[in-house]
Amino acid sequence: MNKLKFSFLLLMFLASVPVFADYAPVNVQEALKKMYPEAKDVAWTRDETYYVADFMLNGFDTKVWFNANASWAMKQTDWETMDEVPPAVYNAFAASQYSDGMVQDVTLVQFPQKQSVISVIVGMANTQTRYQLLFTPDGGLEDERNATYFNNLLGAEVFLNS
Repeated sequence: MNKLKFSFLLLMFLASVPVFADYAPVNVQEALKKMYPEAKDVAWTRDETYYVADFMLNGFDTKVWFNANASWAMKQTDWETMDEVPPAVYNAFAASQYSDGMVQDVTLVQFPQKQSVISVIVGMANTQTRYQLLFTPDGGLEDERNATYFNNLLGAEVFLNS
């Protein structure tokens, strides 16, 4: 009787667990392998309707978004600091009103059909306020937004649903 109860409880537990986060359909996994055959230790997550592959590439945390049809939608390379940005972006940031803030993160965001952007997250001194600046590779400021209350500044909601 105890085995039956245990089996029933185990079955109920497994039925209540959401789809595993490290899952992606075979066609999506194959698309990643085709684009990045060197990708190892890939962790899969979901962002809205997209499958997101997270892995290290050339020493940088890299995330690649695919839709359910295995079409590439977005790639992000987390540079973390201003060390990797093109000189035009560095100069544009240095000349901006945000240059006295603390750079918290720098990410290159690439798309298949539109121009890449470089996201710079800046925290302002003595406040909880932070801003997201989106630069074009040639140093143009494409967008700036108060990001103090945003949790996912780099997700599908920001870049893929507009």
